[in-house]
Amino acid sequence: MGDRATVVLELAESTLARDLGAGGVFVPGCALAIDTDCILVVRGAAGELALEARCVFVDGNGGAGLQIYKFTAELKDQILALAVAKPAPAPAVEDDETDDEGPARSAPKNVHERLRGLTLVQQVKMARAGEQHERIVLERIYGKTVWEPLLHNPRITPPEVARIARMGTLPRPLLELICANGAWLQVPEVRRALLGNPRLGTDQIIRVLRMLPKHELKLASTQTAYPYAVRDHAKKLMKLD
Repeated sequence: MGDRATVVLELAESTLARDLGAGGVFVPGCALAIDTDCILVVRGAAGELALEARCVFVDGNGGAGLQIYKFTAELKDQILALAVAKPAPAPAVEDDETDDEGPARSAPKNVHERLRGLTLVQQVKMARAGEQHERIVLERIYGKTVWEPLLHNPRITPPEVARIARMGTLPRPLLELICANGAWLQVPEVRRALLGNPRLGTDQIIRVLRMLPKHELKLASTQTAYPYAVRDHAKKLMKLD
């Protein structure tokens, strides 16, 4: 796999393993530069996988966000299969039965069951502080209700930001919140998501376009997937250069 750096992630020892379900993970202490390719070695009780990945985010404190190439449902299943197996749930008992240790207890709820039916206050609190697997489920269940608190979660990853940025119903103040974050605008995936959003205002379009390298700016001027306003402003900026 060439001379690319190798990053090792131990599933049994790190809660970061849960982030892999979305195709990316933030790794503290990883000193890769932005847009650097690497080999992400995921190790678990059943073996290990060597995955091609790229650094799409750096936080300035010795950490990096990695995005896995060609992430598929099959690959996700392979990664999850490496994780340490959870203890089997206790046998079900009748409500009126007790054991030697006290009243019978129900099996723990999975993340979907645990997050479904939250009050608005609980949704906001979880979105601001939850782990990535919880944030993903929250967004799927509650949608626009949790977009703003999710964007204020200090551990949100660029792929998550890009997913929100693509939403055609995203309020303009939240688009401005994303556009105002210089670190997010450094990530090509986030820039593409913003430029594809038809609600992006003129000032925001120009701000994002000015972050593009020349070859990306040229592509933006012809990409029919982008709104006309984006293509038009890209052409104008190219003439200025």
